[in-house]
Amino acid sequence: MPVERMRMRPWLEDQINSNTIPGLKWLNKEKKIFQIPWMHAARHGWDVEKDANFRC
Repeated sequence: MPVERMRMRPWLEDQINSNTIPGLKWLNKEKKIFQIPWMHAARHGWDVEKDANFRC
């Protein structure tokens, strides 16, 4: 049987509203504008535990 998965938009909105990922926030909720924290992995000071919030 196929696994029922949550669609991307509702999942992302749940993540933003839950405040569980530091820096992921609404800039304008009515217009659905949000900010995703991101640091390039090659950058000095990058830490997998702190900066890889969306890893699989």
